[in-house]
Amino acid sequence: MTLLGLELSDAGIMVAAEPGELLQIDGADRESPGFALPEKNRLLIGRTAESKARLHPRRFNNQFWDQLNSDPLKQQSPFAQNHADMVYAHLGMIWEDIRGYGDEIIVAVPGFLDRDQLGLFLGIVEALSIPLKGIVSLAVAASSTPCLGRMLLHLDIHLHQFELTLLEQGEYLTLKDSIMTEKKGLHELHRQWVESIAGEFVRTTRFDPLHRAEYEQALYNRLPAILVALQHEPFIMCEMPAGTKTHRVSISRDLFIQKSGATFSELHKLIEEMRERYSGASQPITLQLTHRIARLPGFREMVAKITDTQVIELEPGSGATGVLNLGDELSAQQAKKGVSFLTSRPWRGTGLGSVAALPTEQTVAHASMTPTHILYRNMAYPIFEQPLVIGRGGSRDGVGLTLDKDAAGVSKRHCSIQRRGNEVVLIDHSPNGTFVDDIKVAERIVLKLGQTIRVGNPGAKLQLIACLDKDET
Repeated sequence: MTLLGLELSDAGIMVAAEPGELLQIDGADRESPGFALPEKNRLLIGRTAESKARLHPRRFNNQFWDQLNSDPLKQQSPFAQNHADMVYAHLGMIWEDIRGYGDEIIVAVPGFLDRDQLGLFLGIVEALSIPLKGIVSLAVAASSTPCLGRMLLHLDIHLHQFELTLLEQGEYLTLKDSIMTEKKGLHELHRQWVESIAGEFVRTTRFDPLHRAEYEQALYNRLPAILVALQHEPFIMCEMPAGTKTHRVSISRDLFIQKSGATFSELHKLIEEMRERYSGASQPITLQLTHRIARLPGFREMVAKITDTQVIELEPGSGATGVLNLGDELSAQQAKKGVSFLTSRPWRGTGLGSVAALPTEQTVAHASMTPTHILYRNMAYPIFEQPLVIGRGGSRDGVGLTLDKDAAGVSKRHCSIQRRGNEVVLIDHSPNGTFVDDIKVAERIVLKLGQTIRVGNPGAKLQLIACLDKDET
């Protein structure tokens, strides 16, 4: 049997096939948002509905996952008389796109779906004849690396709320608690940001993009690209064609951060409240961020203000790929009647065995030392002032440490490491990204002894070590 993993979020459903490849769904996209738009002869769903939502503001619906129920809608259509009908249409469209890739499916579900909604969801799955193997908590499915001696939190954002989940670590990883914000999510943030951009157009050019529906929709359509650009640039130029003219304004990253300030402050308080409730203010935190929340402008700066916090940015679709490793656990539950719902699972793929048997804190001797070598496949490569280029190319490409050519996601010249004074610095050259201790490097980073470098996905792993002189032993 071939498994498929589905990550359920109304901000964007994602699907993975073994051995962990994200599939194209909803056309050529890899994310399908929870939007529906009834038309005269059909029901638009997903990305197509989102691209026309502002043209029909009274008809579009993006709450059918968040408020999944069978209550009659105020504005019914022949194709959707309640939210359950819209979920049926959305899930059915996705299943048609992916059914040729697998025989069974496991779904990673967010915390905002309550027991009654999950029951309705299972009924819809059965009506669509989807071969469901089981469901798993999204936060539990997405986590892959134990963080010993630390409080492990998972933070996600959906269309209408943020979700903060506390994960208890032991021999099993277990969902212990979760908090959801109310009526605050991507939908509200997008509204605030679009209004701010429109305000800049009015102030600078006297053109108001919100005056006509087609201009407002065009601004919403541009927003994802604007968000990506503002992750790396303090300012970008935004253009809006209108008739025979094209209006241009400069949009600053600070404008987005300012509009998000109140929301980010509330999240900061939620994180601190969770720490205080379960461990006291002194407990260090490891905060896992989904790609949905990590790409919000200014969010990294907010997290940096939280004391003793390590941040791990999860790969897109980590819930969908994570459930692919849980087929055995769900098979063991299938002797029981009904569909299994896992909120706890053993650590897998970490090479650590039982986490409970390990010390709660690991220390490295000479932790203050600067790394002298990088270890790859039992070979130690020295680090000098001359950059050591790492990649899958050869010496003709200037590569000094050649990785396996079949390592997925590794560029010819992926990254380089060199000594600069008393520091060792890594510079990322690849569009696929380089990760240090599972945190994506933003152009460059100062390295420390004992850290792990990962290039590609899953790619290859390298370890930073130090070779001692005789008088240091």
